[in-house]
Amino acid sequence: MKRYILDANIIFTALISGKPLYLNFVANNQCFTTDFAFVEIEKYKEIIMKKSKIKLTDLQKFTKLLFEYITVIPSLYITEENQLQAIAIGKNIDEKDTPYIALALEMEIPLITQDKKLYNGLQKINFEYVILWEDLLNNLQTP
Repeated sequence: MKRYILDANIIFTALISGKPLYLNFVANNQCFTTDFAFVEIEKYKEIIMKKSKIKLTDLQKFTKLLFEYITVIPSLYITEENQLQAIAIGKNIDEKDTPYIALALEMEIPLITQDKKLYNGLQKINFEYVILWEDLLNNLQTP
């Protein structure tokens, strides 16, 4: 069982699609996200519901199942040193991703994202804790 941090991007896609692939992934790995993910989910809740390919009651059930497997880490968990480092990194890429960067630094595990701007920005500075979702999926499907 591997450990990963999921950014809101991955969670949004999972909720919108309702695909078992996401449930299988979080059930078979130890997945974490920041409490900031809830702020983003709430902010985009209407869009998620509108774009979702499933009925509202099914979306609610799917959300419950998904979060049974995702551990939400409060920002208080992250040291000031890692928060400051994440702020310095995030200001040059996208400041809203700072909590995810900070959690990756704190836990020293990969952040999974679909955000190519974030991924490319982190790769550019040789940030070791980032994986692009599509690359991870390709690696999982390769025997």
